[in-house]
Amino acid sequence: MGKITSKVANPLTLIALFSGVSESIALAVLPFLAETGQALPAPLIWFSVLFPTLIVVLFFATLNFNHKVLYAPGDFGDEKHFLSTFDDGKHFVSILGGNYVKDEGKIDGLKLFWKPDGQNPNKENQKILYDWMTKNNLDVSSISALLYSRDKKYSDLRRKAIDDLGINVRQL
Repeated sequence: MGKITSKVANPLTLIALFSGVSESIALAVLPFLAETGQALPAPLIWFSVLFPTLIVVLFFATLNFNHKVLYAPGDFGDEKHFLSTFDDGKHFVSILGGNYVKDEGKIDGLKLFWKPDGQNPNKENQKILYDWMTKNNLDVSSISALLYSRDKKYSDLRRKAIDDLGINVRQL
């Protein structure tokens, strides 16, 4: 048996599939009722017309107002992105609001101070950095957040660390 290469995960595909199946069932039943020689019942005709329309409207309303319920972690390439949908876009609002800071130049010197070769931390510089973090009431286990987070708070802390520690990029 061949391997299935894709699955129906897109909400719009589910809407179309469900509406199509319900409409097909209604259309399959109508000819059998017409053969009996009786007039088609009005409720069945209204159901055939209105039910798929109602389903489409309800799915679009759900998609518009509560889109999170239509997705699962497996629908995302990286399942961590699924969790980011629950912060109501605060990360994206933060970026659009100017709180996303791309550190370049001088700020990257703090990373070089910690790992001069780009791979291994310099033990002496690491101790200096840990002491600075402790002095500034930061958890030393959050050193990666301090060095790599693009949040404005951490960007400001990196600038403060460079100024407090007197790190000169040209010397690194």
